[in-house]
Amino acid sequence: PGDFHAIGSVSRLKTLIASQSPLLIDVRNRSEYEAGHIPTAINLPLNDLEQHLDAVPHDQDVIVYCSTGYRSAMAVMALQLQGFDRVKGFPPGFVAWKAAQSAQA
Repeated sequence: PGDFHAIGSVSRLKTLIASQSPLLIDVRNRSEYEAGHIPTAINLPLNDLEQHLDAVPHDQDVIVYCSTGYRSAMAVMALQLQGFDRVKGFPPGFVAWKAAQSAQA
């Protein structure tokens, strides 16, 4: 299925947020996160992710994003290797999220 490891569109992500309340993890650095992020997302920068595995639930869907998908892909792979099997990436990233919000305004 198309959404097996990744959420490919902003509209699909919004649907999942509304219906399933996944944990959103922003793996960008703190300054990027503070400049803007998807509502309810927590910030676990990719470089520090391994030190914060206790913040990632095994029993909840998790969606990881960054700016454009590169760091989130690495985070998804790293988390899956650590046994987190309910993790997906959002490769359109915050850039697409922000663009969609601007288009609605």
